[in-house]
Amino acid sequence: MSFLLLLIYMTVGAIIGLFMGALPGLTVTMTIALVVSLTFGWPMVDALAFIIGAFCGGVMGGSISAITLNIPGTAAAVATIFDGFPLKQKGEAANALSLALFVSLLGGFFGIIFLAVLGPLLGSIALKFGNQEYFLICLWGITLVAVLSKENLLKGLAAASLGFLISMIGMDPITGLMRFTFGSKILSGGINYIVAMIGLFGMKEVFVQLSNKRAFKVDDFTYRIRDLFPKLDIVKKSIVTYLWSAPIGAIIGLLPGTGGDIASLVSYGVSKQIIKKPSRPFGEGAYEGIAAPEIANDAAIGGAITTLLTLGIPGDSVTAIMLGSFYLHGLLPGPTFMMTEKKYFYMILVFLAISIFIAYFVGIFGSNIMLKMLNLPKWVLLPFISILCIVGSYSLQNNINDVIFMIMFGLIGYVLEKAGYPVSPIVLAIILGPMIETNFRKALISAGGFGNVIISFFTRPISLILLVLIVLTYVAQSKVMKLEQQ
Repeated sequence: MSFLLLLIYMTVGAIIGLFMGALPGLTVTMTIALVVSLTFGWPMVDALAFIIGAFCGGVMGGSISAITLNIPGTAAAVATIFDGFPLKQKGEAANALSLALFVSLLGGFFGIIFLAVLGPLLGSIALKFGNQEYFLICLWGITLVAVLSKENLLKGLAAASLGFLISMIGMDPITGLMRFTFGSKILSGGINYIVAMIGLFGMKEVFVQLSNKRAFKVDDFTYRIRDLFPKLDIVKKSIVTYLWSAPIGAIIGLLPGTGGDIASLVSYGVSKQIIKKPSRPFGEGAYEGIAAPEIANDAAIGGAITTLLTLGIPGDSVTAIMLGSFYLHGLLPGPTFMMTEKKYFYMILVFLAISIFIAYFVGIFGSNIMLKMLNLPKWVLLPFISILCIVGSYSLQNNINDVIFMIMFGLIGYVLEKAGYPVSPIVLAIILGPMIETNFRKALISAGGFGNVIISFFTRPISLILLVLIVLTYVAQSKVMKLEQQ
């Protein structure tokens, strides 16, 4: 009876997570925060089952609105848009969704194996990361902006630069002084990247659709439940991405301060460089372009949980809330966790495996409902999306200023899209900007000068590997652009 109750908790959590993750304007972070608030006073094991179920469902649900609406339900689903929405426009929403859900299942199980087998080992390696390594791995993520910018490298870098500038608004992380606030208290707290994401993807899409006379709806087609189960020929075309996307997702998820959003973007960029003959051109509905980010996104779950349990360090904002929930229920993650709380480690592994499996089937049936809801007329759907964007941005800090920022980012995103500039690099730079700046400045202080920092990049083995990856990324992308021009 007790195990049955735990299954119910995981199922209900997965349902809540999937629908919250799928709805534009809401986030997995917000979902977990809501779920944790419901578990006050619960027994530890019951709360863990409920929270982990919501976590797995939320991560998997972000692809639904990314594919059907061109709006990522979560930050980690940004890369899924690039090929998922073009497939939807071709009338292949069911194929795109079935692939996204199935590879998410595969990626999630890889993350669990990663956590069980390599977690403690790689956790010890992550302890060796210094400021130089964190700076370079974030910089590597930014270099992949070129991949996300399709044909124009300069526009992608310009968008990333704008994101960096936005990330610097507010308090200086080293000196504590205010900068770029122009004396305004509203800007003193900086710009929340979730607010920017909701505006640049959610509200921007509302403005785009308002200026577009075409109907805003999912393609009108009929399907059976089995249409959302994976098709062997499609899986065979895209499964090769598993070879690198799953390890990329798990390893990036392992690193504190990163997560599924960065893992999915990096995996997409790497896949675009490796795969020379995709099923379709990337950005036009390539199945590989859906598989790569979704595999990495869910594999990052295992990596993030590894860092959380073995080091007591949250890998991203979601696991930061989960860390608080663990403390709330008397569980103390950290270097001694495997010795003092070993039974809970294996319990979490089992909960993750079951929750991912449940979330997969909930996703299949939930996708049907979501697709039917998204067939509502534009005059019904756009106000609903706008309300979700407003509620989502306001609920982050219960601050009306976040709503104003969200609308402003929506307008900025609309103008940039009309001018041919990508908006994804802006969000990526806002997320990575503080990490890049803080770690580089700390490296300057510890090394005693700019010259010493540059030398340390070549004398530290991990830094040197990351530096080589950055150079290779630029070289490979330059060659790809030359071939495309020819």
